[in-house]
Amino acid sequence: MNVNSLYIIKRETGICMYHKDFKEPIFDPDLISSFLSAMTSFLDEATGNVRSRARAFEGTDHRIVIEFGDWVLGALSVDRESAQLREKLRRVVQKFEEQFNILRWVDMDLAVYSRFEKVVLEEFIRDRIQEDSILQVKRNWELYTGKAEVRSFLNLIPKRCSVRDAADFLEVPMSLAIDLASKAYWDKAIEVTHPVTPDDIYQTTFLHQQSHQIEGVSEETMKALGELDGETSLAIAAERVKTKDMKRFLEEIAMLAEKHAVEPVPEVQSILVLYKNVLETVLLSCAKLIGHKAAAALFRKSQRHLIQTYPWLRLVYLENQADVEIKNQLNAAVVKREVSADTISEGFGNLLHCIAKRTSVYTGESIANRIVEKTKTETQKRFPRLVNNISWNQLVVTS
Repeated sequence: MNVNSLYIIKRETGICMYHKDFKEPIFDPDLISSFLSAMTSFLDEATGNVRSRARAFEGTDHRIVIEFGDWVLGALSVDRESAQLREKLRRVVQKFEEQFNILRWVDMDLAVYSRFEKVVLEEFIRDRIQEDSILQVKRNWELYTGKAEVRSFLNLIPKRCSVRDAADFLEVPMSLAIDLASKAYWDKAIEVTHPVTPDDIYQTTFLHQQSHQIEGVSEETMKALGELDGETSLAIAAERVKTKDMKRFLEEIAMLAEKHAVEPVPEVQSILVLYKNVLETVLLSCAKLIGHKAAAALFRKSQRHLIQTYPWLRLVYLENQADVEIKNQLNAAVVKREVSADTISEGFGNLLHCIAKRTSVYTGESIANRIVEKTKTETQKRFPRLVNNISWNQLVVTS
């Protein structure tokens, strides 16, 4: 995990109102709060522009990212900064000010730690726990957690298992298993790792120099880094560089992720990439039957029909009548969670159904539905983990 600690500090007094250590603590919360308050106050007086100048402090092996609210500032101690983490911090600061607004004016006990735990857990823990996440129960875990439901959970599951295995073993809903695992991870009673799969989508975190070799990583995998653009699955990247050993390739990607050379994109971004590829596959199949111009016209008519309901569909367009492209505004909105995975799925699902229905006017329902079935088969090969995120039955054309 890239985040070490979180601090919420009252700007007027420099008092730390809330903090959470996700790893072994590096700083004393009171000392770091006093330091950050003093530094930001100094810069405010010296420059008159603290919000634009004092947004991060960097040390030898850590970085402190800062976001300002109206009366508190939030600080994250991180290994490396990212726009996604900064956006999470911004939301946490906003929610803290909304939930505990009275503390701006008076000092009183509002059980801040217990009441704000859910917000912090959702932002920094919950999205790390997925169905295939591997849970490793720590030795002497009983010393880490006092929550009755977490203790029961850890007593019953195997010492090492996936979240999916834990849910099956306990015969509980997946959502409950994820919730309990999140709470156990919050209490530091377990460690969580994620297996790398062929349809995972990664992106490089630095401008890779082909001549720079990382110890323990093959030349094939190093070449594949150039293909990891946040839109290409690992399977496709491996295919492009003609990787011979997929298992070794995935293990080396996991190693590179630990070295922060690559990172997986957020799940909602993966869903966007999935639908982009599905839309492209459908349009190419249509173009083979009715021509590229006619297929492009079907796309634009379907898009116009839905834009009032899904305005963000304006940001999806065709290049050279065949290649589906996503404008940067939509990618940025997805990263910032301004557009949810459910919204992406609903909008693209309706767009695909509209295209299939309009195609059936040219080809008949049977052939239009065959295009949908063929697209599903190809998607299963390219995105086996993600394919079921699409409601394929809803794309079928019926009279």
